Order: sequence, then structure tokens, then C-alpha cells
Amino acid sequence: MGTPKTVKRFDTLDAGSWMTTKFTRTTEGFLTGRAIVTSIGVFTYQYADGTVLRELRLPEEVFAPESLESMKLKPVTNQHPDGFVTPENQKELQVGSLGSDVTTTTQIRDYDGWTDSDKLTDGIHVAIDMTINRDDAIDDVLNGRRALSMGYTCEIEETSGVYMGVEYDCIQRKIRYNHCAIVDAARAGDAAMIHLDGADAILTGSPKVQKTAAQSTTNKDHQKQEDKSMKQTVRIDGIDYEVADSVAAHIAALTKKSDEAVKKADGLEKEVSDSKALVSKLEAERDTEKARADKAEADLEQARKDAFDESRIDSAVQERLAILDAADKAGVKVTPEMKMDGIRRAVIAAVFPSVNLDGKNDDYVAACFDSAKAELEKRGDSAQRAVGADGVGGTQDNFDSASARQRMIELNQRRSRGEEA
Repeated sequence: MGTPKTVKRFDTLDAGSWMTTKFTRTTEGFLTGRAIVTSIGVFTYQYADGTVLRELRLPEEVFAPESLESMKLKPVTNQHPDGFVTPENQKELQVGSLGSDVTTTTQIRDYDGWTDSDKLTDGIHVAIDMTINRDDAIDDVLNGRRALSMGYTCEIEETSGVYMGVEYDCIQRKIRYNHCAIVDAARAGDAAMIHLDGADAILTGSPKVQKTAAQSTTNKDHQKQEDKSMKQTVRIDGIDYEVADSVAAHIAALTKKSDEAVKKADGLEKEVSDSKALVSKLEAERDTEKARADKAEADLEQARKDAFDESRIDSAVQERLAILDAADKAGVKVTPEMKMDGIRRAVIAAVFPSVNLDGKNDDYVAACFDSAKAELEKRGDSAQRAVGADGVGGTQDNFDSASARQRMIELNQRRSRGEEA
């Protein structure tokens, strides 16, 4: 490639002053000069069926060598024809010709070895030399029709996005030129214009070719040639339609977007349904946990009440004393590690040795214990009567069973508190 050599880059607003030259008369009376004919950017196209697309022309496509090569020596037409310029209609349509000196670049630096390294470029516009040689077209140019527009084919890539702050619906690929049209308004903007020397315009202007704005509405600048030459059949709601390739591609893109939107909506609907189910589950779990918390709080409150219920405390104390009293009467030795249930069972075993308590529930043990206490009371009364009858240990008056029982209870209470007897 050689050593890079920096070249000057100019403001694109002033592109016409350094990429183009004024159109002047040749000795034959033809108009010749250099003009910008196209550029990169987002162009809006309206198709025959009313479809409007914003199509992106990227630098790598506009400046592709194959695309620029296809521009060279192409015919110039006065307005866009209804189709391509071909050998069959060239004589009728051609009013001039493009040259072969294309000025453009995809970068801002030039390299040694290029055939024309001094050309000034901006990386946005494409300029080329041209000659207009038919009198009616020359008159139209001199009277104001000076915009230029390329007729070409391209492949449409259904990719949307934003380029240099402008939204686009698709991208043009493999741009191949067929002709350059002189039109009333150019899609590439004011830069794509034929620039004339003022004197030429005055000397050769002809009123007979001036047209009103209404008469100029046949401009085909909004259509690319593939609209006319290539058709496809698409089916919509069971009906077949013949449309241009680009329209068919657009319909396919819209169908794809619609299908994707439906699929996305279905997915979102499922997500909403799953979310609602999850919320319901979480709410149920929350309610269950709240019920558990409420019960635990109620149980805690009851436990607090029970802990400070004097009647329950007194009842528990009396029950313990009664058990200890029965153990004392039955001759059961009570040790500190013994539980109340163990003491009850020991009393029952002492009073009723033949009773087997294995596997018996608490109610059965309680009933047996009550029977044992009754038996102990009965035995105590019998012993007391026997002692009174024999005159041993005093008379019935000084052996009061109630007093003896009270003394025994007090004794057991002191024992339970660890006091000396």
C-alpha cells in the first residue's frame, strides 16, 4: 500500500466548490462538467403500493469499488424513465453520458500508488464528470432543472437502527448503477446539482422548455429501478398480490416483526401468569406463617398467665404434697432425682405389688394412685382404731387422726423445701 499521505478534508457544506466544476459549453454546444450525483445517508423511498421505507446507504456500500465501477460511462436521462435504460430504449432516453473519473473515498487518507492522489474527497459524496448533449435536456438544465439522481438496483437487508442520528428501516447492499437522471429535486440534497456559469444560463436559456411545478410531478426520483423490473407474488389473507422485490422483502420483514411481537406477547403473558401464581403462593405462605405466629403469640400469652396463676401454683403444690404424703405412708424412700410420676408409681407398687403399670397411660396411673391413697387412708384409720382400743400410746382423744395428718403434711412440706424434720 505504501506510506500514508494525509490529504486535505473540507466541510461537506462546501463540497460543491472543491469536488465539482462549473458546467460549461463545449465547442459543439454540449454542457460538460463535474457534479455530485449521490452520497451516503438515509434516503426515504415511497413505493408504488404506498409503502414508505427509510433506507440506509452505508459508506462501505456507496464507496465499494464494484459499485463505483458500475457508475462509469452510464447514460444520463432527463427525469427517471419508467424502467432501466437498455440498448432497446437508449436512443429515446439518453440525453448525455457520465464519464469515468469518479471522485470519492471511504477514508480521509490517501496512499502512494494511486493514479490520482491529489483528488479532494469528503467520504460522504460521490462526484463524476458528465456531458449533456441533447438540446431539450440542455434547455431544461439552463432553466432550472439541475438536481441529479442515480437510478440503480440494490439488495435490501432487513435491519433497522439509527445512523448519524437518523432512524432507518433497512440497509441497501450491492448497489449497481444503470443511469443518472436530471430531476427537479435530488435525494442526495443540494450538493447533487449541476452548477452553471451565470453567463451560459442567460445566453442560451429558452422559455419554451420552462415547466410549472404541477407539470414536473412526473419525477421518478423516489423510485429505484428494481421496483419496475423485478416482481414477486406474496399471499396476504389468502389473496395473491404481485409486488416489487423490495416490497415483498418489506412485507416479509413486517410479517417477521409481527410474529416476533406475538411470540414476545405470549412470553410476557406467561410471565404475568407465572408471576400471579407466585404471588398467590407467597400470599398463602404468608397467611400460614401469620396464623402460626398468632398461635405462638397466644400460647406465649397463656403461658405467661399460667406462670402467674396463683391458684394453679397452689394446686400444683398441694398435688406434690399429697404425693409426698402418700409416699411417706407407703414407706417409699423419695430421692431428689425422682419425678412426681416416678413417686406415684413407687407408691402404687408399694401398696399394690401385683399391679403391672408397664405401658399404661397417665389416666390409668392416676386412677391407681388414687386407689393407693385411699388404701393408705384406710390402713391408717384401722391402725389408729387398733391403738386406741388397746390403750397403747394414749387414748382416742390424744391420738387425733386429723392432727396427726396435719403434722405429717407439715413434715413433708419441710422435706420438700429441704428443711430439717
